[in-house]
Amino acid sequence: MNGADLLQETSVWMDTVDLALCLFIYEVCNDRQFESMPGSDFVNFLNLKPTQQPVAVCPRENLRICYMVYSVAQTIKPHERGKRWAEEFLRVCGISQTYYEKHRTDICSAVATDENKRFRKAIDTAIEKARRLPLLP
Repeated sequence: MNGADLLQETSVWMDTVDLALCLFIYEVCNDRQFESMPGSDFVNFLNLKPTQQPVAVCPRENLRICYMVYSVAQTIKPHERGKRWAEEFLRVCGISQTYYEKHRTDICSAVATDENKRFRKAIDTAIEKARRLPLLP
């Protein structure tokens, strides 16, 4: 069984991404990076579970999604599980591993647009808010 199959199998019975983090990321990304969806679908989507409606990536948002995936993957323990989650999540979003590896931290550069800087701050804040709750170590 390969890593993606194992992640899919275990994601059926347990969440990979903490619920609080899902909801804080939802506030940032819903109807911006991903077409509008109910919060419950977003939680399932982030945890690689079936959603009631197909999830669609908004046009020209791959760069920001890569940063979001990079940041969320760092919260997942053990590290290898976070890496497998990122690979599978990117596949579901239609973003190649090569693109991700090359661009995942582009919005951290000194030449990032103001919009990308605001997105980075929003994602970083969402992760920090979730960390302050007792649900995410």
